[in-house]
Amino acid sequence: MEPSRPPILSFNDVSFAYDRSLPTVLHDVSFSLKPRSFTAIVGPSGGGKSTLLRLAIGLDRPTRGTVVNAARTRMVFQSGALLPWLTALENVKLAFADQPKGEAAENREAHAALAELGIREFADAYPRNLSGGQRQRVGIARALVAAPELMLLDEPFSALDTETTARLVEEVERLYREKNMTFLMVSHSIEDAVILADEILVVGNGGIAGTVAVEIPRPRRRDDPMALRLAAHAKDLIGRASH
Repeated sequence: MEPSRPPILSFNDVSFAYDRSLPTVLHDVSFSLKPRSFTAIVGPSGGGKSTLLRLAIGLDRPTRGTVVNAARTRMVFQSGALLPWLTALENVKLAFADQPKGEAAENREAHAALAELGIREFADAYPRNLSGGQRQRVGIARALVAAPELMLLDEPFSALDTETTARLVEEVERLYREKNMTFLMVSHSIEDAVILADEILVVGNGGIAGTVAVEIPRPRRRDDPMALRLAAHAKDLIGRASH
């Protein structure tokens, strides 16, 4: 029997406030991610979902408790978070800022990442000339070239139309199947969470209000009866956490 591997990310009794004079955003949060898993975080607005990602990547520090993350981690922000004065290719190459590889290697790997996301022909385009879905694909490509062990997604589909969201959800699901990565995604869409995640964490009132295990074979359909039941269960947990 293969020995169990340690968690790739652990929150241990984590509490957080942006300032000591402000209310606590999160209190006594504990959870861990298994390597090669996909976890989604859902919950009401202002419930601390994105704060969990910021704590996971080290942009914020816990007020109390510990976050243990020794994995190579990258984060994809809403709308790609691209620099408007750089082309798509140049935005992807920002991933090499900490560990330069030389222009030829960086160009080769950045082009390959754009090609994998289906937008290599837009390498020389500026963000203003890209659609919302294309900008988000550039953001994902920038994260991919760093070969992360842990990928954080902060509401990656929130600014996209239904058709673009469906296509990008398929791309993320493919990356999860093909890459040796762990995913942690904040989502405002329960349906997207059910399609992609192995486990859904429901955040509310500053803590983990419940969990939903998603044990449905991949690929999944939104109209699958089990998917609909799990989505309804998660929404019920969110409703309770909002009061």
